[in-house]
Amino acid sequence: MIDSGERVAVLDLGKTNIKVLIATPNGEPVETLSYPNAPDTYGPYLAIDLNRIEPLILDALSDLAKRHRIRAIVATAHGCGGVLVDAHGPVLPAMDYEAKAPDWLEEAYKEVAPAYGEVFCSLSGGAMRPAQGLLWQSREFPGSFSRAKHFLLTPQYFAFRLGGRPVSEISSLAAQCHLWNPLKAEFSSIVHRLNWRHLFPAFAKAGEVIGHLSPDIAKQTGLAPDVEILAGAHDSNANFYRYKAAGLANHTVLSTGTWMIGFNRGRPLEDFSEDRAMVANVDVDGEPIASTLTMTGREYAILAGDHPISDERAYNAAAKLIAQGTLALPSFVEDPGPFPGSGTLGKIIGPLPVDNIEKSALAALYSAFVTDLCLDVLGSTTPIVIDGGFATNATFGQLIAALRPTQPVSMSRSKDGTALGAGLLWRRFERKEPITSVTLDPMKASPIPGLREAAQRWRAFADQSISPITTSNNPRPFGG
Repeated sequence: MIDSGERVAVLDLGKTNIKVLIATPNGEPVETLSYPNAPDTYGPYLAIDLNRIEPLILDALSDLAKRHRIRAIVATAHGCGGVLVDAHGPVLPAMDYEAKAPDWLEEAYKEVAPAYGEVFCSLSGGAMRPAQGLLWQSREFPGSFSRAKHFLLTPQYFAFRLGGRPVSEISSLAAQCHLWNPLKAEFSSIVHRLNWRHLFPAFAKAGEVIGHLSPDIAKQTGLAPDVEILAGAHDSNANFYRYKAAGLANHTVLSTGTWMIGFNRGRPLEDFSEDRAMVANVDVDGEPIASTLTMTGREYAILAGDHPISDERAYNAAAKLIAQGTLALPSFVEDPGPFPGSGTLGKIIGPLPVDNIEKSALAALYSAFVTDLCLDVLGSTTPIVIDGGFATNATFGQLIAALRPTQPVSMSRSKDGTALGAGLLWRRFERKEPITSVTLDPMKASPIPGLREAAQRWRAFADQSISPITTSNNPRPFGG
């Protein structure tokens, strides 16, 4: 039986999971299908597996069309992903930002890269920035590169594949790509220096209808050919838009998943600190937003292990870890976050956690300390909202509340804020009142003795964590 209400289908293309979510025009979730995501490892470089993702989402849409009256489709995706296309489709695999770069790329990119003060995004190794990937592709695959008509960021690529016209969209283009100057609202110097401007089609707003479902895909999915295709948006910016649509734009929003992005509209960009993982996002309305970017979700998973525990048991265990001096120091991934030079040098000092509860407590403490630092860097004084993957982690939420006692801390009741925010882009220009679907749970925390002192001690250790740190309890690196 088909639901009679009009619905929007959201393609939520995350690094870890692919979701197809059905939502109401007011942003309530109706049904979600979720699948694990994995890169394509068989091509010339690690790539986003478009050949797997596309049939997967078409099958999901076909299934959901049996139960829901889908009137629009919008895609949202993690930053730093894009596809070189001609009129027919990709001319090269869509590079995964964790692709292992050739030896020559780092030095070659430094020669042409935009300065931090232009793009407000640090220079990372490998292909972390799409501009790096474009340089790699242009030099090692010149024939294919020359055939490309457009470079489409991932949400706009899927809009194009479904039937929309090729477009650029500001929140996607400016999401740590090194391709956009947020203060001047223009393409960055590397785009002009390397003559890439022709690769970027005309801009469309994230909620703009850029076409309708192609006849072929309408036939495959059973959807009506007049289904609207929206331009789409960067995932964390879609998440932030959800709060903007609810009248909460002045809250500090933590959009969490594999990456954690903190948004604070009240922070000016001009005195940003590159060493503290500060980046400038541009929201779906073109407004530059002060942000921090850390791979906190991935690090939590590494520290917590296969069976994370996020309830009161982990919160109580955090007190024991603090009392015995156990700390995890950055960084457990290649990205150093707010501690330059710390990539992959993560270590534990003090007695090691003894079970899954203590591992989860240590992971939550580490994540909370990183977050607390990011909130300070952002100058956050307003109410804090935790959305995304960490929105179900009560220990993390309680720790943030305990560390920031002067700021109300709330957890979103939905861990799908990214997808729901993207869904709210549909018909947004017709909406006259704030949406009512955002529900928040205030976090209260019983005090943990020594928590603030432990956070300060952690910062002092972390700031010198690129130097060898040894203790009588645990001199070895994590996992060593």
